[in-house]
Amino acid sequence: MGLQIDCVNVVCAAHYMVPFSRLGPYDRATLDALFYRSGEFAEHWAHEISIIPAETWPLLRYRRETDRVRPWGFSKVLEERAVLEEVRRRGPLAADDLPPPDGAAGRIPGAWIGTVARGVLEAHFLRGSLAAAGRRSDFSRLYDLAERLIPEEHRSRRVGHDEGRRELLLQAARAHAVGTAKDLADYFRMPVGEAKPHLRELVESGQLHEARVEGWREIAYLDPKAKAPRRIEAAELLSPFDPLIWSRPRVDRLFGFKYRVEIFVPPEKRTHGFYVLPFLLGDKLVARVDLKADRANRRLIVLGKWFEGRKTAAPAAALSTELRVLGHWLGLSHL
Repeated sequence: MGLQIDCVNVVCAAHYMVPFSRLGPYDRATLDALFYRSGEFAEHWAHEISIIPAETWPLLRYRRETDRVRPWGFSKVLEERAVLEEVRRRGPLAADDLPPPDGAAGRIPGAWIGTVARGVLEAHFLRGSLAAAGRRSDFSRLYDLAERLIPEEHRSRRVGHDEGRRELLLQAARAHAVGTAKDLADYFRMPVGEAKPHLRELVESGQLHEARVEGWREIAYLDPKAKAPRRIEAAELLSPFDPLIWSRPRVDRLFGFKYRVEIFVPPEKRTHGFYVLPFLLGDKLVARVDLKADRANRRLIVLGKWFEGRKTAAPAAALSTELRVLGHWLGLSHL
């Protein structure tokens, strides 16, 4: 299980939208408390930066010990203890709570990381010395010592690198039910060449089964405990960063639905729109809608709407209902 965090808030941040798609309206403050104050979850580089169960933390030890420090070139700062001691003394801190280093510019020209202070905090976050204590209203991360946030039972569990990879692939298989090597590897952004030997080992041990799926060229891997539901009654608007549609080739294979996020595509070259949400009805992706939350005027604006194949009354009515529910949850009227 993982919820990708994304700061794009055109409609609703992805890690809030995904639970809404599954459960309907809920209290976001309660979810924040669960994520950041219960000890049951943590932020980590997983698919991308994601919310993960705390028990997944030790499985990602190989990432903390082998990934290159982001941003590149910050490896040496890990030898400096000043930032960690500052966090230990003052409690959770954001990057703008720290002064720039003596005699150095505060900002890093042209770097996405922005400032030296944030780069140092991110380096320690990637290595696991720091963890996320929450997010401010501007979405900036609050960093605290991992020992204060990650339960000791998970911090002290020593999982070998290969064992961690195998366990992560099993988690991916449970999330997919059935998927190709690329599908399962991508769930935790594992290189597929790195994943394949572990998938073979999992098949040999009986923890996964090989399978053939009609229309798929590649061998698939099946979770032995997966069961096909008798019926699916979903009616869900999906964030562009929803786990169901992380892998665009898989979306095309399963649903015949060609989808891409066009946030970084120039307006004149977009096929649909800036922030387009697919609509799942039953077991099919039947439509997509370009939405924008106009919070100043308390409106949920539909900039565009497209149906797959021939538009019928049932998908149109279901989509309209879901838009009203989403608008109400966000405190916006639906237009």
